[in-house]
Amino acid sequence: MAGELLMVLYFVHDMDLHRNTEHGTTTICSLIKRRHSTFFLRAESQEVAKKMGALWGVDLKSTSVIVPASPTPIQERRFLSNLDQVFTGQWYMNTVWYFKPASDHLIQDQDAFFKGLKDSLSRLLIYYPALAGRLVRNENNRFEVELNDKGVIFREAVTEARFDDWKDIKDCTVEAKLTFEDTVIADYSSAPLVRIQATLFKCGGIALGFSMAHAIHDGWAAMEFVKSWSELHTHLPVSTPPVFANHLMKARDPPVVSIPIKDYISVPKVEGSLSSNYQIFEEGAPSPYQAITFRFTAQQVDAIIQEVRNGPWKVEASSFVAMAAFTWKVMTEARELPDDTTTRYVYPISCRQRWQPPLPRGFFGNTAHISSLAAKAGDIKNKHVSYAAKLIYDDLSATTTEYLKSVIDWMEIELQKNDRDIGFACDFYSGGDVQSTSMVNFPIFEVNFGWGTLIHNSFTFQPLLGDGHAYLFPAPEGGRNRLVPIYMKRLAMKNLFRNELFRRFQPDLKDYSYYSN
Repeated sequence: MAGELLMVLYFVHDMDLHRNTEHGTTTICSLIKRRHSTFFLRAESQEVAKKMGALWGVDLKSTSVIVPASPTPIQERRFLSNLDQVFTGQWYMNTVWYFKPASDHLIQDQDAFFKGLKDSLSRLLIYYPALAGRLVRNENNRFEVELNDKGVIFREAVTEARFDDWKDIKDCTVEAKLTFEDTVIADYSSAPLVRIQATLFKCGGIALGFSMAHAIHDGWAAMEFVKSWSELHTHLPVSTPPVFANHLMKARDPPVVSIPIKDYISVPKVEGSLSSNYQIFEEGAPSPYQAITFRFTAQQVDAIIQEVRNGPWKVEASSFVAMAAFTWKVMTEARELPDDTTTRYVYPISCRQRWQPPLPRGFFGNTAHISSLAAKAGDIKNKHVSYAAKLIYDDLSATTTEYLKSVIDWMEIELQKNDRDIGFACDFYSGGDVQSTSMVNFPIFEVNFGWGTLIHNSFTFQPLLGDGHAYLFPAPEGGRNRLVPIYMKRLAMKNLFRNELFRRFQPDLKDYSYYSN
């Protein structure tokens, strides 16, 4: 609609208000753009746009609150670790799972389809009472989860679009409508911790959109939640029951910081985190950001590994180290950062295999330590990719059990001051850092609701998450095949398509103009 307006909400998170200029770090949340309109591609004709799936809307049928099938016996408050406290940011993380059924029989009885999902979800919440609860603050102003059975949100939707409207489902143009667009959490005490949307496509394809608060789980735990749901839905027992034992990651008493902490900063606590300042922009104002998912074959990944291993900084790089170094280097070059600028590779390192004593199988909580690895942009740009790989390899090696426990203890010391909060030692909005997450070891393609194969899993990028993401996802083909979604400013993305190193390992990449709309 020509006169339609875009509303931009400026909001500031109470942990993200402060800039630490001495250390060159900032944790300022700048803005969130929320488009209150259907997403359309500009096309020369309606026929072309329809062929690309752009003109199909997504119609919401109903919204329900799903509670556990049987009441939680003990409605108590549960402890959240210091890593959980760090992840109580005021937004949801959105993912979309695409399933292509073996047949289209499900579309014939939509009501039965949605009812079946709601019934199995209700039974699942018996295992996950924390996800049906709400976050509350205790007398020390720290978050706990209250098991109050207030439930999760489940939304039913349908669309006339078909999976084959797109050459590759990763290019789905209605993806933003397959999950929840309002990603800001204004008040945790009333906000559900999980929101789900199930969308039926005309072809019988199914999309499950998950909008989950990061506050009480990490990516692995979220994946096991989805997998457990699929098992119950197909009348199988839950293979990995969740274990709520956050106290296992409690700080030592007294806290002991034996190794200096580089990955987090302590900032003054600020009350009143959500601002209601609005500005209006004319519809059509282009977003400065662009997200494109690139496919790397197993052969291309192996070639990047060999490039790193044969480089001047001899690194016995894993596929993760090689791909991480590769994306850090090409994105830094594409951004044309000045040589003396500090750039950081910001990525989670799981405590699950590093913690002692070992965490139990099925541990449900945040175990992701966020490492902030700093380097000069000139070194990343001008030195061989094996240099960046050596930095990442050494950083992983230095992340020992004792370092992780020192992190937890340092957080405890700062949080005991009551007037302090913990922020990440990076700048999400400067356009110099790269935020990354690897899910290549997640068995997401083993998830089976009985409809058919999972063909794609997508992370929905949001401006509030900052400038510069490069995620490493497994591909449906398995092995070392990878999907690498990259999110950064359009000018930098255009430069990426001209980058010599990037093009060498993406020889079949189309011209940037193919993706520019």
